[in-house]
Amino acid sequence: MKKFLKISGIVLAVIILTVFLFMLWTYFRIQRGDLVKWDNEWYTKEELKEKFPPQHIDVPAKNTPEDVYAKFRQALLDDDIEEALEQIREESRDGYMEVFIDNDKFNNWVKSLPEEIIKEREKGNYAYYDVDYGTEYKNTATFIKDENGYWQIDSI
Repeated sequence: MKKFLKISGIVLAVIILTVFLFMLWTYFRIQRGDLVKWDNEWYTKEELKEKFPPQHIDVPAKNTPEDVYAKFRQALLDDDIEEALEQIREESRDGYMEVFIDNDKFNNWVKSLPEEIIKEREKGNYAYYDVDYGTEYKNTATFIKDENGYWQIDSI
């Protein structure tokens, strides 16, 4: 029985020492910045960059949000849905495809699109424009510049 207690004590001490050393190693990784807590989850720097790529990409613009909007609007007026969808960020296209299916809502929306949009502000890769539908409400179009320097519609 004494031998069992001795072995159990040694095993318990090894487990406690291992847990302590692991916590110490994790603490040093956090202090060096190798581990980062984001949204209540721990990530390595590489995992964080992969899951949340940098939002600011400093590349010269190859088009303007005004050009993208004009091309988008003209494609809708010409009933060229594919061309219109190309002006929208790929991540946002599915939602717009659903809107384009309902012909009545689609036609009313296309007719209400103004010819020009008014720039509110631009910061880094984001640009915000006022879209005047002729209502009392404020409507904003958001544009995002991709890593190649092309502006695309994020929401309108």
